[in-house]
Amino acid sequence: MIGQVTAQGAFEVIFDGGETTRLGRGLHKGKTLDPVSIQTSIAVLKRFASQCEGEGVQKIACVGTNALRTAVDADQFIHLVQSECDITPRVIDEKEEAVLSYLSVKHDPLLPSDAVVMDVGGGSTEYIFRHDENSSDDLKAISLPVGAVGLTEQFLFHNPPSQHEVQKLQDEIEKPLRSIPLDLQGALVGIGGTAVTLGSMHLGLDAFDREKIHDLRLTINDLRTQVRELQEKNLAARKEIKGLPPDRADIILAGSLIILATMERLQKDTLHISAHGLRYGLFYQEFLNTG
Repeated sequence: MIGQVTAQGAFEVIFDGGETTRLGRGLHKGKTLDPVSIQTSIAVLKRFASQCEGEGVQKIACVGTNALRTAVDADQFIHLVQSECDITPRVIDEKEEAVLSYLSVKHDPLLPSDAVVMDVGGGSTEYIFRHDENSSDDLKAISLPVGAVGLTEQFLFHNPPSQHEVQKLQDEIEKPLRSIPLDLQGALVGIGGTAVTLGSMHLGLDAFDREKIHDLRLTINDLRTQVRELQEKNLAARKEIKGLPPDRADIILAGSLIILATMERLQKDTLHISAHGLRYGLFYQEFLNTG
């Protein structure tokens, strides 16, 4: 995301886009990064760096999350990014990741100010909330080891997946979800690629439209319908679904099941979708000094 601070101190977006590179592929099997994912990530970061140069960007903030927290060769990857792309990624812990995700919602005028924020990643899912809305120090974060990529690799082997596979995956999600308090107040806000993709699918978009997706609301029955459709289709058929990027077609079922299980656990009937993810919180923190 490329943005600028206006003379009035406001935040203006110049460009916002993303690509899926699967940096966390295979980490549940071993502790090293996948070579293909490394090269894909480097290629994408080179393009991003070139675009930044073309836009006259003065400062770049780049962070790594679960994959770089987990991999034993994360330092080698970071050095490669530095040498190949002239970018220095900073690996953030679960707490800072949660804070940045929460900031992206807190400072957004379109989203509920009282919110439980969830971010489904490739290898983990983060939940961020406040027990005391009036306390700036009462931000709580829970990181669960369930993610769209990891669960897909561990449980979904058939095409389409069998009911037995899906049930085992659901069981794997429900166990760690028991650590989330049941009395969380506020609206459920989903950020990140899984939530945004579900919004795009719901709208049946031919082309990605961030403005249409941002602040879209999906009911729990909308999610149940999407899960049934995804479960019944093989990979080729999923790639034909409007609004579903082909590079997410294999992992979207696992991601959607995490969100659905969360809504059922917390008894939330509605999911508010934010198309402004962690990178917006990072911009607020780095360039607007907003906490």
